[in-house]
Amino acid sequence: MAPRQERQNRGTTGTPRKVTIKDLAAELGLSITTISRALNGYSDVGEKTRKRVVEGARRLGYTPNRNAQRLVTRRSHSIAWVQSDDDNKFVDPHFVEVMVGVLREARQSHYDIVMTSETPQRQIAAYERYVSDGSVDGFIVDLPQPGDPRIKFLREAGVPFVVHGRNEQADDYGWVDVDNYGNFYNLARLIVSNGHKRFAFINGDERFMYATTRRKAVEDALRDMGLSQDSCLYLRGTHPMFEAGYQLTELALGEPGVTAFLYSSVLLAVEGMSALSRAGRKPGRDVMIAAMNDELQYLHLPHDGANMTFVRSSLRAAGRALVAEVIRQCERNKVSGTLIPSLFDLAEGVDPAAIRDKVLFA
Repeated sequence: MAPRQERQNRGTTGTPRKVTIKDLAAELGLSITTISRALNGYSDVGEKTRKRVVEGARRLGYTPNRNAQRLVTRRSHSIAWVQSDDDNKFVDPHFVEVMVGVLREARQSHYDIVMTSETPQRQIAAYERYVSDGSVDGFIVDLPQPGDPRIKFLREAGVPFVVHGRNEQADDYGWVDVDNYGNFYNLARLIVSNGHKRFAFINGDERFMYATTRRKAVEDALRDMGLSQDSCLYLRGTHPMFEAGYQLTELALGEPGVTAFLYSSVLLAVEGMSALSRAGRKPGRDVMIAAMNDELQYLHLPHDGANMTFVRSSLRAAGRALVAEVIRQCERNKVSGTLIPSLFDLAEGVDPAAIRDKVLFA
């Protein structure tokens, strides 16, 4: 005699049949309403009953009908992520790391990520389309710029969204970010405190807020220490970074008195080390290197990065936090900021406790 589950999962022709919520209700001896509310996490269903329903659904192979759920809840369980149509960005390791975190958190939370690309001039039209047809529940926005039109549109539309980064309107929307200002303020002070009279700051693309914030932090650190802005050679790359680390390091080596390098990304730093090696400079001996380490999984640091000073923060963790925040907004309709703390890995004989006390966690 075939097990009960086998009989339920097959129709009269012997072909597999999708288990319905009615089948699950009959198997467990519960009402369809109780099954539905248990699977959707309603608080009026007891924990014991909820677990029983979840285990029964798993045992029978029941999966909710997403279209039916959408009609009842007016929710798609989808999050849109509109990208600028840039071939280079899609192979940028920083973007890939964030995407891994986004996809994994979405999968675990039973949400889908709807990703599309548009030219910068057409991106608002893409947001308008998603908002008007209600095909997604919320949005992820990355690489914010001053006065970003995407953020302005989504705020006015009143839909859930989260930004990877912050601009001047950050008090009015949800975001996930590292403390760019505090980290680079402290790194600049650390370089000067180690006796370096002049250093090069190789920044990212200053069209974007993360890079302009980091530059301001370095400028403020020098001013607060009573030093001239000429103590730092400011150089910047374009997005994505790629070969800028080598080229800009080589350019900085032509400037007199530069004995330290501050990089906006560990990717820039690793490429910069190739230029330093070619010039006969040795990190940890006659040149200091400090960088933001986004924990790029594919990147193997020379000698485990023993001769570099890092501020570390995982982009994968940021990707997961982005999804968690926008889902929280979708389900609770509230907005707040989420800061991903950085971990300090300090070299050059500086007491780590002393510098950690100065880190700003907004």
